Order: sequence, then structure tokens, then C-alpha cells
Amino acid sequence: MTDVGLALLAQQNAEILEEIRALRREVAELKEQSGRTLDFERRNDPRRPNGLTRR
Repeated sequence: MTDVGLALLAQQNAEILEEIRALRREVAELKEQSGRTLDFERRNDPRRPNGLTRR
């Protein structure tokens, strides 16, 4: 019974780790997209005198 419990925990642990990796990749992609969006909005903001300059 203990072996089955450990095997199940190991499998669940592996699944959780894979899900965490996938979520980290998704967060990194979203951060990258959000950075590009903010840069675009910043460059095109008519209220900013140097709105077209890139950083």
C-alpha cells in the first residue's frame, strides 16, 4: 500500500511540475507581449513629446 501511495505521489508530483513549467512559459510569453504592447502605446501616445523615440 505504501509503495502504491508513493508511486501515485510521484506521478502527481511529475504532473504538477510539468504544469508549473507550462504556466511559467505562458507567464513569460504574456510578459513579453505586454511589454511590446506598452512600448507601442508609449511610442504612439500623443501626450508624450518624444512619443516616437524608441527606448
